[in-house]
Amino acid sequence: MDLSFIAAFTGALLHNPRRRHSSRTASSRSVLRMAMPELPPEMKKYSQVPSLDSHFTNDFIPSGLLKDHSTKDGTWGVIRLNKGELQYNIGEESFVLNASNPGIIEPNIKHSVKSLSEDLEFVVEFYRLPYTGPVDEPREGL
Repeated sequence: MDLSFIAAFTGALLHNPRRRHSSRTASSRSVLRMAMPELPPEMKKYSQVPSLDSHFTNDFIPSGLLKDHSTKDGTWGVIRLNKGELQYNIGEESFVLNASNPGIIEPNIKHSVKSLSEDLEFVVEFYRLPYTGPVDEPREGL
């Protein structure tokens, strides 16, 4: 039995950058992910926590961010660090974030964070498609 077609097809799936956005389900089951997802270019920032001129620190990370949580349909996020390092967990995968490597939060995907440094400073920015109506998204523990 010639398996070359299956190997080629599997290789194409693994290297298809468009697959990154569909590689997870809302149940956060462990599914192959090649890299951090990308924020779609048409998204517009509508909110940030904490507010401007403030940030979360090693000494103050809301409990809601430390346990698994998710955003609603259509809501994306960016975890943006000013200083330090933060562990970003998506299901069973972990990424180390820093000022050069932000974390992208996909809608409906369970995730959590953990501080990795004393000098940590970060914010979470929220994005949606433009003109999708008012945002009513309570944030537990923030």
